[in-house]
Parts: sequence; structure tokens; C-alpha cells
Amino acid sequence: MSSRYLRKELGTLKPYIVDRAKYRIRLDANESFLRLEDYLINEMKDQISSALFNRYPDADSEAVCSLYAKYAGVSPENIMAGNGSDELIQVMVNTFIEKGEKVVVLSPDFSMYSFYTEIGGGIPVEIESDEEFDIDIDYLIKEVAKISPKMVILSNPNNPTGAVIKREDLIKLIESCNCLVVIDEAYFEFFRETLVDKISSYDNLIILRTCSKAAGMAAIRLGFLITNHQLLSELKSVKPPFNVNSISQSFGEVILKNENVIKLNSDKIVEQREILIQELRKFNDLKLFKTKANFVLIKFEKAEALNKRLLEEDIKVRSFGGGKLTNCMRITVGSEIENAGLLEVIKDFFQKGGKENE
Repeated sequence: MSSRYLRKELGTLKPYIVDRAKYRIRLDANESFLRLEDYLINEMKDQISSALFNRYPDADSEAVCSLYAKYAGVSPENIMAGNGSDELIQVMVNTFIEKGEKVVVLSPDFSMYSFYTEIGGGIPVEIESDEEFDIDIDYLIKEVAKISPKMVILSNPNNPTGAVIKREDLIKLIESCNCLVVIDEAYFEFFRETLVDKISSYDNLIILRTCSKAAGMAAIRLGFLITNHQLLSELKSVKPPFNVNSISQSFGEVILKNENVIKLNSDKIVEQREILIQELRKFNDLKLFKTKANFVLIKFEKAEALNKRLLEEDIKVRSFGGGKLTNCMRITVGSEIENAGLLEVIKDFFQKGGKENE
């Protein structure tokens, strides 16, 4: 029951619940399994020792934005930092979406797109992928034309499926849509196909990036938005001042000054992803979906029983229920040891006939 103070249109929203339990193997949040090297941690310690905790941070995060611009191959004038990509999604909605305007999202896709759209007074409209979680770009363009939204937002690679939309198809979408098109490239480093080179070619294109995945910096909540000068100017007029704290900025600078680490780590994660896929394919009852991210989506008739068994063994993956994701589980790529632990339990589960422990 809602209180008399809550906005009526938000009465159906539920809190985003995070499982705070500690697990022996945690493969549910698409985090990097790689700990930062000691020399990077030492550099970060040096940053803390010289930090001016009595002063507000750089309001525009200029230094870290300049470094990320170099990493992404764009001008610093095309980039804005945020307290994670989540904040940047919210800033976009607050800047561009009037109450009652529509935002097209894919189904399935990252739930925060719809969440922030609803909070901002917009209306999320879902367009479903096919049974293999692929998107027919001509169908998508046709549906967008019917819906006439203010914005289309999608992740590429997709979260939670790992599916990708080809570059030429995304360009076709951008050129066909009379609205903003936001491409969330959170998992770019595991796919390495991007549209950042097109931000000045189109007046309706926005790219999102994050340091939470390949960079292995999920704890500092640092994301980036890349777009043309006009859109960026409008977004900056809505962005809160001092939105990225000094520690996140300085730690981000450390990792971006050593940007080769990001590529090396993403290579290691992709290597483990391919090994994990090979091993999972040995279980004939598991359906695996194509992925270009740092996770694997599987479908299994007894997914609920398997998930229960994994939890009994202190292993956490992401399970889903409802719609096309019924009986699906998303498994973050872990270390060689973590993946071996996961596979051992799955193998034992099948050896016992796919039944729960008595």
C-alpha cells in the first residue's frame, strides 16, 4: 500500500533488490574476476594520500574525461562522466523525455532503461526479440515508426543475452529513426565493435560506456556518455554538479593511464568465456545462446532445480522467470578456478539425473 506522499504513477515500482550474501563463487553480476595488479593499487593509494577531502571534486571530471576520450578515440568535448551509467541514463531521461513521451526498449534488455523512464514520467514501450534473442532490424525500424518514441535505448552486446546487433544495422536504425538513439556499449571490450566514430555524423546518437566491466572498477561507479556537442551541452545543463566524487575520478585516471590493462584483462575474460562455453556445450540438455559479453545465457527445463543446487553449493548465478527468459540463467564468466567449481556442480547435478539433493 502506497503512502499519500508517493507520486501515483510510481505506485507499481519495486525496489531493486541486491543479494548481499557472501558466496563461495559469485557469478551473477557480470563483474570482472580479475583483481587489479598491485602496482595499480599502490598508485591508487598514492592518490588517496594526496586527496583534498575538504574540497569538492572537479565538477566536470575534466582529467578523467580527457583520458577516457583518448581511450575511446574521441574529443574530450564529446564526453561526460557520471556516477555509473545508471546516473547517465537518468540524466538523459530528465533532459529529453517529457511526461507521457515514449521510450522504446528491447525485451529483454537492461531493466534500468525502463526503471528510469518511468521515474521520469516517460512511458517505456517494449519490442521483443525473437526466440534466439536476435533482433530483426527492419522489424525494429517498422515498430519504432509506429510507436513514434522520443528515444530508443538498447545495449549492444545485449544484457542479459549477450546477443549483438551488427554495426550496419545500428546505422540503419539511427538513420531511419526520427528520435534519439542511445547505444549502451557497457560490454564493448568483449566485442570491440563500436559506433563512437559516428557521434559527430548524426545529431541523434548517444553512446554509453562504463568502467565496471572490462576495466574491473565496478566499486567506483564510473561511467561515460559520448555524443555530439549540441546534445552534450543540453545534458550538462541537467547533470548534477560534483556528481563524480574525487576518489572515483582519481582511481579512474589511474586505470586509464594504464589502459593496456583493460585490453589485457578483457582478452583473459574472453579466453575464459570460450573455455566455459566449450565445457557447457558438453551438457546436451543445456541450450546456450550466442554471446559477445562477459557472461553466458543458458536455458534449461530444470533451471529452478539447478539453481537451487548451485545455491546449496554456495554458488550464485542470475536466474530469471517470466517471458522468453523463463528457465534461463545468466552465468558471469569467472576465473578458471571459479568456472571449474561451477562446472563440477553442474556435472554432478546431471549425473544424479538432474534432481535436487535429498
